[in-house]
Parts: sequence; structure tokens; C-alpha cells
Amino acid sequence: MSVQATNNANDNQYLVGIFDDEDLILGATKATRGAGLPIYDCYTPYPVHGLDTAQGLPRSWITYATFGFAALGFCTSMFMQTYTQAIETPFWSGWPLIIGGKPFWPLTAFVPILFELTVLFAGIGTALTLLASNKLYPGNKPKFSLPGITDDRFALVLDPGQKGFDEGRARDLLSRHGASEITWVQGQ
Repeated sequence: MSVQATNNANDNQYLVGIFDDEDLILGATKATRGAGLPIYDCYTPYPVHGLDTAQGLPRSWITYATFGFAALGFCTSMFMQTYTQAIETPFWSGWPLIIGGKPFWPLTAFVPILFELTVLFAGIGTALTLLASNKLYPGNKPKFSLPGITDDRFALVLDPGQKGFDEGRARDLLSRHGASEITWVQGQ
């Protein structure tokens, strides 16, 4: 185990524990939160089940945004199909095709379009919402860089600027839970 020490004089530095296994970072995250040390974030090469709970993260609001976009797609589809099929206005006469006993407002014929626009709006809206909420747009600079971390290693990042941070306790806890490296990383 290599432990690299640097000076913590700068406020833009973060203490990072690097792990080689998902079980180690999960245990370290639970212990860190239990010890009251401030966790900034965890970085993994793939989703680790239970890591969000171990960090104490609240349930994501993205599901509500997805539902809102799906409802918008459903309503847009219903409005457009109803407007073009059955509504007569001074500006648009629609296409009321009443052929062979087809009803005036054929709801069953609307189902495929309703489904497709619901899924389309939900998918595109969710993707754009995730990009915007995570600030993943052109020109945005990352808060800090951890080269090679998400290739095959896991990182637990602690924020020394928050209340409750103690470097000695943090280093001891990270090394007891199997950190292969403990280092300071300079933020932007």
C-alpha cells in the first residue's frame, strides 16, 4: 500500500482514497459516513449496487422529470391527433376521414402514435435533463481530474472544506478499509 502525503494548504484540494475492488469502496463509504466524515463523491468504472445508499444520497428527482416529459409527449400526441382528425376551426379544417363506419374520434387508432411520442419525449427529455443537471455541456471544465480512475479502480473523494473533516481519522479509516492509495487531488 502506497500512501502519498502532500500539503493541504490549498482549499481546492480533496483527499482521495483509491480502491481496487467494489466491496472495499462500499465498506469504506459506509464506514466514512458512519464516522461523520464529509464525502464529496465516489467514482467507479461501473454502477456499484448500494453505493448511493452508503453515501446517503437522496432518491433521484430524474424519475419525476421523466414522467413529466412522458406526460407532455402523451398530451402533445393526443392534441395533435385530435386536432387533425376531429376539430373544425376557422384556420384548419382537419382531416375528418369517416370511412366505412369509422368513429368520428378513433381513439384506438391513436394508440401507436400516443405510445411512440410518449416514449420519444420521455427519452429525449430525460437525456437532456441529465446532461444539463450534471453540467455536461460543451466548454464546462471538471471540478478535478482523476486520470485512470474509472478504467479499473474506484475512488472515494472526501471534502476537507466541510465540517467534520479530520485528515488523520480519514487516512486511518481509508487505509483500514483497504485503500491502495491515499492522495490529495488539486481541484479547479
